[in-house]
Amino acid sequence: MKKYITQILLSLSIIFFIVIFSYLSIRRYKTLNSYYYDLGIMNQVAYNTSQGRFLEMTNQDLKKNVSRLAIHFDPILAMFAPFYKLYEGPEVLLIGQAIVLGLGALAIFLISQKVLKKKLISLIFSITYLSYFAIQRAALFDFHAVTLATTFFLFGLYFQELKKWSWFFVFIFLALLTKEHTGLVVFFLGIYIFFIKKEKKIGTITAILGLVFFFTTVYFIIPYFRGSEHFATGYFVDIKSRIPNIIKEGISYSRLMINPVFYSLFSPLTLLISLPEWAINIISINSNQRSVLFHYNSIIIAFLFYSLILGYKNFDKFIKNKIIKIIFFLIFIFLNFRSIYLYNPIPYFVKYSVDYKEINKTKSSSIEIWINKLKDENIKVSTTPKLAPFFTNRKYYFNFLYDSSYATMGKTDEDIYKNEIDKYSLADYIIINRSEIGDMAKEGFPVKFYFKLLDDKKFQMIFTDDQKDDSIEVYKKI
Repeated sequence: MKKYITQILLSLSIIFFIVIFSYLSIRRYKTLNSYYYDLGIMNQVAYNTSQGRFLEMTNQDLKKNVSRLAIHFDPILAMFAPFYKLYEGPEVLLIGQAIVLGLGALAIFLISQKVLKKKLISLIFSITYLSYFAIQRAALFDFHAVTLATTFFLFGLYFQELKKWSWFFVFIFLALLTKEHTGLVVFFLGIYIFFIKKEKKIGTITAILGLVFFFTTVYFIIPYFRGSEHFATGYFVDIKSRIPNIIKEGISYSRLMINPVFYSLFSPLTLLISLPEWAINIISINSNQRSVLFHYNSIIIAFLFYSLILGYKNFDKFIKNKIIKIIFFLIFIFLNFRSIYLYNPIPYFVKYSVDYKEINKTKSSSIEIWINKLKDENIKVSTTPKLAPFFTNRKYYFNFLYDSSYATMGKTDEDIYKNEIDKYSLADYIIINRSEIGDMAKEGFPVKFYFKLLDDKKFQMIFTDDQKDDSIEVYKKI
C-alpha cells in the first residue's frame, strides 16, 4: 500500500476535481448562470453534429445557419457528438471538459516524474495544477474547446520528454483542433525542439505544421466559411495609441498568472513557447482575455506548468544552500494558498466563492414545460441568453439580446440597435426570462429589445407564469 500511496492520492485528487467541477459547472447552467455565449453555441454545434449536420450552428450576425468553422476552427467539438446519442444536453460538454482538464494533472505528474524523479514534488505540482485559479475558472466558465488544449499540450510535452514522437504528434494534432491560433504556439514549440532539444527533424516538422495550420485556418478556412475575414481581427486595432495601456495591463496580467508558479521563471525558454498566446491576450482590446474568470489562459497554462517543473529543476541544481531552497519552497506554498483564497471559485474558504442559488420552483417548472413543448428540433426558437443552453438542442436558434462583446469592438449604440434588435423575428417562439431584461425604468438595450417585442404585432404572448419581474414569458409568431 505504501508503495502506491502517491498514485492513490493523485487519483483521488483527479477524481475529486472531476466530480466537483462537473457538479458546479452543471449547477451553474441549471441555475441560469450560463449564457448563449458560449454554452448555448457549443451545445447547438454538438447537437447538430449528432444529428448529421456537421458543426452547424445559427450565426447571429448572418441570421442563418453556417458552419462553426466560420467563427472558430474547433472541430474537436465533433468528438462530443456521439455522446449526444446517449444524452442530449450541455451536461455532456461540461462533464467531458472536467474530465479532460482533470487528466492534465496526470500529465503534470508524469512530466515531473520523468524530469525530477521525485514522487512527492510531482504530486505537489499536480495538486497545484488542479488548484490553480485559471484551471478552475476555465472549468466553470461554460465550455470552450480551447480549454481542452491545456491537457493535450501537457501530454504532448510528456511524450516529447520520452521522445515518443508518434504520441507527441497525436496530442499536438488534438491541440490544433481546439482553436485556430494554437498553430502559432506549435510553431514556437517546434523552434524550441529544434534548437534546445536538438531534435532537428521533429522540430522542423512541428514548426512547419504549426505555421501552415495557423495560416490555413485563419486566412483560408474561416474566411471561406464566413465569407469575410476573421471577426477577431477587430480586437487588434489602434495598437500604437494603446501601447502605454498594453504595457501596464500586460505586466499586471503576467504577474497574476506567474505569481503562484514562480519557479517557471527559472526556465524562461520554455515559458516563451507560449509567447504568441501571451501577445494575443495582452494586445487585444477585449479585456476579458486578460481576466482570471475566462478560458483565454488555457494554452498558456500548459507551458507555465511545464516551465514550473523545469524551472524547479534548474533552481534545485544551481542553488546549493538547503535553507534557501526551503525558504523558496515555503514561499511557493504560501503564494499558492494566497492565490487560492483570492482568485479561486470554489464554494468555501475563498474570497469570491461561487454561489449558484436555486431558481424558484415555478420558474424551473415553466422552463421544463417549454423544453418539452418545443422539443421538435425544427421549431425555430429565440430566448434571452441565460435560457439558451436549455433550448439549443435544435437546428435553428436565435439569441434574443445582443452580444455585449460588441461594446469592446468599437460598435456604436446605433449599430447595435440597428443590426441586432430584430433577430428574434426569425423565430417561431420567443421565451423571455424577465429577470434578464432588468429595470423597466431604464433605457438599456435589454429594455429596448423587450419593448420592441411587445409592440410587434406578429407575436402574441401565449404564456406567463405571473411572477412579475421574474416571470417566464412565451411569445408565438401569429
